[in-house]
Amino acid sequence: MEPTGPNRRYVFSDLVALRVVRSLLDVGLPLQRIRKAVAFLADTGEELAGLRLVSDGSSVLACRTDGEVLDALRGGQLALFVSVGALADDVEGEVRRFSEERDAFVGDLQDTDSGDADSGDTGEGPGSSSASESA
Repeated sequence: MEPTGPNRRYVFSDLVALRVVRSLLDVGLPLQRIRKAVAFLADTGEELAGLRLVSDGSSVLACRTDGEVLDALRGGQLALFVSVGALADDVEGEVRRFSEERDAFVGDLQDTDSGDADSGDTGEGPGSSSASESA
């Protein structure tokens, strides 16, 4: 990387770029991919210091402060960004509501069954006679 400052000196943004390169090398990203990602981000005019970069060792995602996520190795293609924590909270709430509704439903069924037993109802319909009544 060539210095971009006056008198061919490194400036802050150059040092940030070098640190980014080092961290991407540390996660196992090949140098060729790092060059491509850094070149793309430089071409867009993005300040590396204002981005969060995420890599799994094969791709590089640039997360902007506005929430937009770009794939730096695919020419800035927008990437899907999902807040897993928010999804987990939603699922947990739905499961909790389902459990409460299920418990209420089962409780109502049990109350209905115990009410039938208390009234002496044998479960036979009206007008039916049992064998002991006809004898």
